Amino acid sequence: MTRRRRSLLVLSSLAVHVLGSTVGAGGAARAQVSLYPAEVDRLDVIAIEQDGRNLYAFNAVTGSRARVRLEIDELVLFNESRGRVGIVLTDRRALGITVGGNFQEARYRIAERAPDFAVVADRVALVATKQRALGFVGQLGGWIEETFTPGESLEAIRAGASVGVAATNRRMLGLAPENGTFAAIPFRLKESLEAIEADDTLATLWTDQRILVFSGPRAAWTYRVRERD
Repeated sequence: MTRRRRSLLVLSSLAVHVLGSTVGAGGAARAQVSLYPAEVDRLDVIAIEQDGRNLYAFNAVTGSRARVRLEIDELVLFNESRGRVGIVLTDRRALGITVGGNFQEARYRIAERAPDFAVVADRVALVATKQRALGFVGQLGGWIEETFTPGESLEAIRAGASVGVAATNRRMLGLAPENGTFAAIPFRLKESLEAIEADDTLATLWTDQRILVFSGPRAAWTYRVRERD
């Protein structure tokens, strides 16, 4: 057998192997599923750096750069980026940025104490003061807020990849990224929080009376009354 003929046979065998890997049992070709978009969602693609009074956000996906300038004597208290969201807290305002956008600010109110930290996830972030809950939604690239009522105080905040939840002594607030809203459900009389967690698009809360689940994509709460033996 000549060298040329052996080469043709090898190429033919490879072609059959590749074709067979894309054909199902019924002979129909299966679509090739790319991992790239899903993998990008799990990567940190924003880096925030400070140079003097300048804050720069570098986008690893598009290669773009955004800048915001700090005010005179403005202090940075917190700086964190994760996934497609970056958050900077100063003593005067909260700054958020997402892929392809510019810095968006939420200024603190009069007598509102600057928070020390934010909970940052892949597409959402939560910030809480004694007066309100602030949510930054990467998909919309902006801040939303929910003002606390008199006597209402924060108990816990959590964030998953695409969902956020804040529990106060009176109600539970679910952050829905696609809707850009907080969805609230009140506590019952004498109901107390026992546990809270957020994973991907769902947040789950346990109280001494109920199990509550918040769906970020649906922007809705569901619950079940706990059975006691």
